[in-house]
Amino acid sequence: MESQNYDVDSTTNDWNKSSSNDHSIRHDPNEMPTVNSTNPNYHPASTTNNHSWEKNNSTIETNVGKAKEGLKKGPQRAEDIITKSKRVFLQNWEQTRHSIIHLQKRVKEMLPKQATNLIYWQNPVESGVVFGLLLSVIITFMFLSSLAAISFWLLAFLVIVGLYKLYNYVMVTFVGGIRDDIFDSMFSPNIHISDRQAKALADYVCQNGTSVLRQARSLFLWNNLTNSIIFGLVLFIFFYIGLSMNALTFTLVGLIFLFTVPKVYQVYQIPIDNVAKQVLNQINQLLAQVTTKLPSKPKKA
Repeated sequence: MESQNYDVDSTTNDWNKSSSNDHSIRHDPNEMPTVNSTNPNYHPASTTNNHSWEKNNSTIETNVGKAKEGLKKGPQRAEDIITKSKRVFLQNWEQTRHSIIHLQKRVKEMLPKQATNLIYWQNPVESGVVFGLLLSVIITFMFLSSLAAISFWLLAFLVIVGLYKLYNYVMVTFVGGIRDDIFDSMFSPNIHISDRQAKALADYVCQNGTSVLRQARSLFLWNNLTNSIIFGLVLFIFFYIGLSMNALTFTLVGLIFLFTVPKVYQVYQIPIDNVAKQVLNQINQLLAQVTTKLPSKPKKA
């Protein structure tokens, strides 16, 4: 009987010891996870994370070094760009000036001699009449529809010719004076387009059209940098002007420009050329000042 009691007591003691051990191992839920913590949720950081952190630090330091070197080289690159731009501008300016002179000569060659005389006001009365007539036609088209404007001018021409014929009839019948008919001399009764005139017109269109196409190819394919830039600026100006006016207004401005600018340049060519040279000299001085203000390149040891 005593042995049985002893066994029961020993079993009870063992159970109490295991229970107390379980309570000692059980962790506190409010405990922060540390290296010596009993919290099973704690997982110590692996050494690979430390290596990756060190690798990222080295990468960042390398990038920062490259950025500093790029900042140091920035002024040098800006100076190189300005120097190259100045050299390209000076190299292409003479070629552009010769191209403008050649274009001016080609335009004079393309225009008939009578048109050139009208533009340069060789005969002021004739140029004034043509300029006033063209100006009136454009203004009429601006305020009337195309059909109404065309009908108006054809009717006006018909009435003018009829009044002139009536005047000649009265002069011949009642006064007895014989006058030459201006319109008969202007419009010959045998008016026609001969084969020679048609061939000359075709040759004119072929020659000048080929020249225009080649010049357009050179501009659009950037064979000359300065000419293409100037052409692009002209197109941008036309686009900006087109936003504020229609084609007829632009034609009106172009007509005034055509009958004024060539004559003004012909009369005041020397002062205009001097002003253009001064502007170019100022541009060169500005580029030189910008180049001198940039930090100089470090000398190689």
